[in-house]
Amino acid sequence: MIHSYHQGFFWTDDFHKGLSDELDRDGLSYRVVYLDSKRTQNPEYLERVYQLYHTKLLHEEFAAIVVSDNNALNLMKRLAPDLKDTPVIFGGINNFSPEMIEGLNATGITEDIDLVGNIELVKRIQSTVKKIYIVTDHSVTGEAIRSQIDLFIKTHPDFSDLVEHYVPDSYQELMKFSQRADLGKSLLFWAYYRDAQGRVSSDEDWRQLNIKTQMPLYMVHDLGLGFGAIGGVIQSGETQGRDTGRVLLSVLKNPKAPLPLVVAGAPEIKLDYQQISRWDLGAENEASVTFLNKPKSFLVRYRDEIRTVGLLFLVMSCVIATLVYYLNRLKKSERASRQSQLLLESIFDQSLQFMGIIDKGGVLLSSNSKLHELLYNQGYKLGTPLQQHQHWEDSAREVLSEYFITKSEHPALRFEAEVWCRDRGAMVLDISLKPMPGNEREDIQFLFEARDVTSRKLAENKLFQREANLKLYYDKQPVMMITLDGNNRIQQVNQFAEQLLGYPLDQLLGHRPREFYVDENAMIPRHILLQPQHKIRGVWRRDIEYRHADGSKIWIRENIRPLVESDQLLIVGEDITETHELSEKLEYQARYDLLTDTFNRNHFEQELQKALKEVESHMRTHAMLFLDLDQLKVLNDTAGHEAGDAAIMFSANLLEDVLPYNAVLARMGGDEFAVLMKDCTERDAVNVCRSIISMMSENPFLWDDIRLNLTCSIGIRLIDHTAASPQMVHAQADAACHAAKEEGRNRYNLYHQDDEDLRRRHLEMECVNLVHEALANDRLELFAQRILGLDENSEKMHFEILVRIKNIKGEYISPGIFMPASERYNIAHLIDRQVVGQTLSWLEQRPDIIDELGMCSINLSGHSMGNREFVEFLIDSLSDSSIPCHKICLEITETAAMSNMKQAIKFFTRIKELGCMIALDDFGSGLSSFGYLKKLPVDIVKIDGLFVRDIDVNEMDHVMVRSINDLAKQMGKHTVAEFVENTQIIDKLIELGVNYAQGYIIGRPKPLAELVEELRQERETELLV
Repeated sequence: MIHSYHQGFFWTDDFHKGLSDELDRDGLSYRVVYLDSKRTQNPEYLERVYQLYHTKLLHEEFAAIVVSDNNALNLMKRLAPDLKDTPVIFGGINNFSPEMIEGLNATGITEDIDLVGNIELVKRIQSTVKKIYIVTDHSVTGEAIRSQIDLFIKTHPDFSDLVEHYVPDSYQELMKFSQRADLGKSLLFWAYYRDAQGRVSSDEDWRQLNIKTQMPLYMVHDLGLGFGAIGGVIQSGETQGRDTGRVLLSVLKNPKAPLPLVVAGAPEIKLDYQQISRWDLGAENEASVTFLNKPKSFLVRYRDEIRTVGLLFLVMSCVIATLVYYLNRLKKSERASRQSQLLLESIFDQSLQFMGIIDKGGVLLSSNSKLHELLYNQGYKLGTPLQQHQHWEDSAREVLSEYFITKSEHPALRFEAEVWCRDRGAMVLDISLKPMPGNEREDIQFLFEARDVTSRKLAENKLFQREANLKLYYDKQPVMMITLDGNNRIQQVNQFAEQLLGYPLDQLLGHRPREFYVDENAMIPRHILLQPQHKIRGVWRRDIEYRHADGSKIWIRENIRPLVESDQLLIVGEDITETHELSEKLEYQARYDLLTDTFNRNHFEQELQKALKEVESHMRTHAMLFLDLDQLKVLNDTAGHEAGDAAIMFSANLLEDVLPYNAVLARMGGDEFAVLMKDCTERDAVNVCRSIISMMSENPFLWDDIRLNLTCSIGIRLIDHTAASPQMVHAQADAACHAAKEEGRNRYNLYHQDDEDLRRRHLEMECVNLVHEALANDRLELFAQRILGLDENSEKMHFEILVRIKNIKGEYISPGIFMPASERYNIAHLIDRQVVGQTLSWLEQRPDIIDELGMCSINLSGHSMGNREFVEFLIDSLSDSSIPCHKICLEITETAAMSNMKQAIKFFTRIKELGCMIALDDFGSGLSSFGYLKKLPVDIVKIDGLFVRDIDVNEMDHVMVRSINDLAKQMGKHTVAEFVENTQIIDKLIELGVNYAQGYIIGRPKPLAELVEELRQERETELLV
């Protein structure tokens, strides 16, 4: 905090008080300095201050700087290069303009004196005023104020006659001027602190001025309030400080937010009530005014005296009420005493207990009705000692007889006795005998009392039996049962607990359960009750490990229930050792690969998910390596799967040796591994890959007589903010690994976003996922393309079945993308299986079009031809179908057939036996097509479109098509020309004698149902014509 003026200056002190009050509530630490530029205003002093703060700001940093008044703000503006972006919060700024904070990161509260408001206030409360003298001093502030007043008069000419400057040279001149004035004039003090000679006015000067003045004194500051000034529309220094403090706290709490706008401080009207009365001013109708020195009301002035009198009156009233209360109570006591005597006699006689008075020999002197009924109705004779009553049980008679013999030694007696009653049978009485007070020893009498406790004794016997049964049940339960007292010590255990833990009873009772826990720092059972997550229907449950007496460990599931009535805890435990060991085993299997003891795919996916979150901040980069062991299938086929497993374990051990300590190694399945490297650059990942490849080449795998240098292909995917999901990272690393395989194996490949080959492979992998989803949800769509017969008598429908798949956006994917991908990932036979099934099913559901069908061609992948399960499915489906097999044509590409001639011949032969047609697709694309054609049992040759599409303009293509067609005709085979795209090509094909044509000029691929309907309508139209 930098204050322009010195400590002790009224405005500065008030400003600092308001500011510190706001900051102290938030516990903010700050430093306060005073420039003292009010008393010392020469340029040399201000230059030294600048140099001082220039040096200070080079060595210290502040969260914010608060300045008060213009001089401190001007200093901060000079220091703007040193402050940089440090927030500057100002207050009490006069004549504020944006230029004053140019270059600063500043905001705050301005001190705009409401001159119009003060003048209007004087006019309202001093209606006779004709002249208002605005008093200023010879300071820099005074000069600025006079310029402001001149500007005000210039813009408000209506006030030119009312308002006038007054700048006294001395305090004495001001005093004389104020004494010769009248009520038609007033003084409005704006800034008066020093005279022309530099003398500073004191508080006593203000008091004397206010006593002797003959005209009202008004203030724009609260300097003179309380010393005789009337007041005015005042800018309070304390309010300015408080508002500035609030702005500072707002800035500090939101350092990244823009600074709030500069606002003007709100003035308030403050008037001295005594001065208003002194000058007889009309301030009664002023709203929102604060009066000082206003006299208090009668109740406020004599509040303490009124409280004292009221308290004295209250005390006296209480004393009188107490005396009256005790007098009434004494009278009631006398009445109650008389009634009590009568009541006791009545109770004695009507009591439900057996009561009587006995003399020293045991003779009954007096009895109530209950005792009378018990004895005298049973043959008791008056004057006979009570102990001689014939219906006492023997032990009771002996006790009574002994008591009366030794009564001096046993002044009181209580015992239970059994007596026979004619109406109720045997009764148990709780008997007490007490000497009655006030009798001499020779005439001593005894009070006999007896209660019928027969029902209670029966209940006690039943309770005892029940407790015995419960203890037996508790002891024989086939679970561990432990009862803890309030001090958490074992109070009771059953036999099963002893057997389960192996400790005898004396080593368990009195001990705390924690002494038998394996973890001695485990939470005690009573603390478990404070954990709400363990509670299930009033029972707290946890699994904890106990120590057996022989040193072994037992896992026990504790079920803890509080016994609220007795402050005990009941623990019921069951042995879950086997279950826990199984759980740990399953948990291990859920994270680790059983063959290599590395992490498995599930755990790796979790770690990969965490890694993706770690790179979201763009501050870290990780890497994923995808490794595929090369040619492991050869080792499995030659040496067996046991050797293959050993090779996988050998490779895992090599990888663990070469990988960094913080790398995550996981076996993804088969011969594939994945590595997650944390905080890894591209260079680091490449170096690790080189080390892996080098390590494998230097360490041969040995198995029996086999010595083999294992190799691997590695795909690298850097994990940064471009990685959208674990699936994407995995797929891209896998794509890079496949690229490494295609490049020759035993190498690595780094995935790049702009790598076209990897992008194509990634697209293929996405297509594979899409194919799997389409197969699972039956979303393959059958399309068909028309095949036109070029013979004049060709009237039947001919078409080729095609397949389409939609992506997430609903767009069809080109078969040129998903079919090669399906073949690469060995799922093409699944597509062919569903296409064959859907096609046959669709045709069977429409028997009306079978007669019109000439040929339905179904394209099969070369991979399907080598899949035994698919071949069996195809043959079974064709055999069981109601569609005539001669109407079905199966197409196999020439390349697929040539790649495995023996397999192709076997497959074609089995299909031909069913009666199906065989078409050799894309004929001419192979190098030895003509040589193999005679060996294959095919019916149709489909000429590769590569030769057909330019036949009308390219003589060499024309010759090739003619040669293929002639050769096929000589072998008795039909021909189909593909890629027919204009009528000139059709004319050429007819001229050459080609049987069928297929292409966009004839018909584009359409949904199967739509094409069949179109062909049927076309045929009906031709028949009508």
